[in-house]
Amino acid sequence: MLKEEFRRAFFSWAFVLALVITSVCFAIGLKDYGGPVAPLRPEDRDLFPFDRNAFDAFIYAAGMGGFFAIFAPLIAVLPFAASFITDRTSGYITFILSRTSFRRYRTSKYVANLLAGGVSTSLPLLVGYGIINIFYERGLPPVPAPGEAWYAFFPWVNANGTFGYLYRTKPDLYIFFLIGLAFLWGAAWATAGLAVSSAVHNKYRALVAPFLLYVVAHFVISVLGVPEWSPLNNFVPVLYKTTSPVTTFTELGVLFLLSTLGVFALAKKKHVYE
Repeated sequence: MLKEEFRRAFFSWAFVLALVITSVCFAIGLKDYGGPVAPLRPEDRDLFPFDRNAFDAFIYAAGMGGFFAIFAPLIAVLPFAASFITDRTSGYITFILSRTSFRRYRTSKYVANLLAGGVSTSLPLLVGYGIINIFYERGLPPVPAPGEAWYAFFPWVNANGTFGYLYRTKPDLYIFFLIGLAFLWGAAWATAGLAVSSAVHNKYRALVAPFLLYVVAHFVISVLGVPEWSPLNNFVPVLYKTTSPVTTFTELGVLFLLSTLGVFALAKKKHVYE
């Protein structure tokens, strides 16, 4: 059963579409960041080393300059989150439940959906980072002496927010943290979408609901004056300087726990059949 749900989740046009959207969002951000060589006179480039570099390029493309951070919840739910609804409308659920238990069916779908959501929001970032490392220099601009001006795309000693101190000391580890975080958030929002599809009968409502929650939660939390708890700022913690491991992983954990409880509480055999 798990193998079949994996096949349906990963070998589908919806999953390919999610990967394409993530890749396009990343590419737009990278284009906005600029090419591997800054528009300087050749004689000035030695004075400003690493003014364009692989680490800053990734951070900007993946979070600060593109649309990925905004649309990530919608991307995560595309591959498989509405599958309870599509299984019911297509009659597939009747076929599959004649061969396995509802509990096994639900658990297999939960795992496949979780992984599909996480991969759709992280795999293009991982591939993009590999490509960036081929063309962009691997290094960071030096920190200027007190009183001197910065010449860097990001005038940072450390990056903003959660684990930002890794930016200068272990930049590759910091990038892999951001990619791993994208996987975890994609998995959590995909699970939220699956929970919604357990409770509603309209596929499009199930797909849009997590995105609306994401946007509304960001707006309300920002109005309340605690933006470090915004789901947007914790998905891309570099966006806000007071995000921290506490805000990032507490919010992620609560989302994942409530979404998981929603799937197993709402996805009852009688309701899914209806």
